Amino acid sequence: MHARHLFESVRKITSLDARQRELGADEATDQIGSYSSTDGRILATILSVTAACEQNHAALESQLNALVGLGSGGFTDAGELAHLNEIRLESVPEVLREYIGDLLE
Repeated sequence: MHARHLFESVRKITSLDARQRELGADEATDQIGSYSSTDGRILATILSVTAACEQNHAALESQLNALVGLGSGGFTDAGELAHLNEIRLESVPEVLREYIGDLLE
């Protein structure tokens, strides 16, 4: 992935606008096959950080889905996902708790 595309992905994933964060996570999922090991790990770490801070449930679901995809692509380990431990599970819908639990296992 070119630096410009990686930068654009990071910009969307970290946007102040929840809809942009959701779209950025969805786009990250769509492009998994184009990531180098480093690019995938960078995006996984950023997605983990944004998920830990996310207040919008739709954006959080997209971020968690992207992390599942990145995990399937071999881009995640405990280090990239560590920030998910900061999510207060009681503040998210049950289906998202399951996503989080699966990712942390």
